[in-house]
Amino acid sequence: MYQKLIFPVLALLVLSGCNAVSSLNPISKKPIVDLREFSKSGPVYCPKIELRQGTESFNVFEGDANGDPKKLIHQARIDETARECSISNGQLQIRVGISGRVLAGPRSPSSNTLTVPVRVAVVKFQEAVLYSEIQPISVQISDFDRTPDFVTVVNVAVPDPGDGRDYIIYVGFDRKDDA
Repeated sequence: MYQKLIFPVLALLVLSGCNAVSSLNPISKKPIVDLREFSKSGPVYCPKIELRQGTESFNVFEGDANGDPKKLIHQARIDETARECSISNGQLQIRVGISGRVLAGPRSPSSNTLTVPVRVAVVKFQEAVLYSEIQPISVQISDFDRTPDFVTVVNVAVPDPGDGRDYIIYVGFDRKDDA
């Protein structure tokens, strides 16, 4: 009796496994594998991104009215970040993506082009700054768009951390001159 029941159950399990691959290329019907995520030794290390506290927004006020909302010219904020990493010639190649929005304040001219300074830094945890640069991003405020978005991608190359894997990518607005 059990032998008659086992064969149909096994047949159903084998046939149901034929559709187990869920990520197929719709054109070629082959499994999708992103080879950029792998090196000869396995997945490529990609440091985490952190927004430094206090640098996620950038306010510009009229004159010496720092903090007075009635004198705000514009405010910028970072909404999202992303990164993509690969190893090339002994260097960790990092593409850092940053997106955000600028909000026109009550003192903003009706049409204005402004520059928001975004700093990208890569540090070896508690040891050294490996990369630090301000990326000036130009944003256009107009009568039709008082809250324009901005997007930028920054390419960074730092030494391959090997097994250390203790890098951190910091992103944020910075008023200081590039150090």
